[in-house]
Amino acid sequence: MPDNTEKSITGSENTTYLPDFCDGDVFLRLLLVIELIAIMFALVSYGGERMFVHIALISVAMLWVGLTTAAALCLLRRQGWLGNHLRTTITVFTVAVLMTLLVSFLSLGLGSMMNYGPTARDVGYTLLRNLSIALILVGLALRYFYLHWQSDMRLQIQAQARLQALQARIRPHFLFNSMNTIASLTHDQPDLAEHAIENLSDLFRASLAAESSISLQQELELTRSYIDLEALRLGDRLEVRWNLPDREPSLNLPALTLQPLVENAIYHGIEPLPDGGVIEVSIDASDSAIIIEISNPIVTSQQTHNRKGNQMAVDNIKERLALAFGGAASLALAKTDSRYTITLTIPIAEVE
Repeated sequence: MPDNTEKSITGSENTTYLPDFCDGDVFLRLLLVIELIAIMFALVSYGGERMFVHIALISVAMLWVGLTTAAALCLLRRQGWLGNHLRTTITVFTVAVLMTLLVSFLSLGLGSMMNYGPTARDVGYTLLRNLSIALILVGLALRYFYLHWQSDMRLQIQAQARLQALQARIRPHFLFNSMNTIASLTHDQPDLAEHAIENLSDLFRASLAAESSISLQQELELTRSYIDLEALRLGDRLEVRWNLPDREPSLNLPALTLQPLVENAIYHGIEPLPDGGVIEVSIDASDSAIIIEISNPIVTSQQTHNRKGNQMAVDNIKERLALAFGGAASLALAKTDSRYTITLTIPIAEVE
């Protein structure tokens, strides 16, 4: 299996707590929030003048300050000038104050020309009012951004901890059984034993790099390596049916996303059955999403005696998908009388 893991899903190139104002979605959300705040201030300060003109002027002023500040921060971020939190905070306040002063002087000049609103005679009050409003709003926004950044970091740390715990709990019986199988093949079928060792090596290499993102094709190869190892032990009891599209979708996902789910399917759905069973792995690419399903037989309570569920693996995969796809991907569990199915849904917009 090629070892060309790609971007980390838990790391980040962003060393500041600010959102990326260069991103179109962030910029549009900022535009909406500023406009709503502007309308609120216009309604609160309305004094009987022409209402729509009053709203329009305040909206233009606040949008100008907010959007030019965001554009400046986008440029500074791309130039790498936003470093630690202190520098970021000072920079944001400085840019916001400068933009507020500029827009305030322009509004005073336009007010004198249009004979509407504040004029040059009200310069002291207007500047103090505008600067106070700007500093309060910027302070509240920075506090929100910082708390949101802290929450994201906490989720990433928790996901890392769960991942490390999952890596530490690679089932000893799986390693023991694999080594026994390899040992039994060494003399009679050395080529097959060598292939099994390579598969086992791929699995442990992927486990060490499970914080990285790999292609769907690589994840499928890793899953097949695991199935090949288990097939050496389970023989005809294990049957896997692959329902794949003619052309595999171009998709990156966290390493060890599908393999642990297939491992659970074998452990809980195949091993307890004397005659084994069938695991189905399906991938379907629709217009709006890529859907991956893994299905295994359901066995009776007597057959699953002393086999505890591995909810940690499912929860860990949910968390890593949420981090990798910004909450847009989902993992759903479904149970019928005869089958247990896990469905991964990744919106097509997230596909690279």
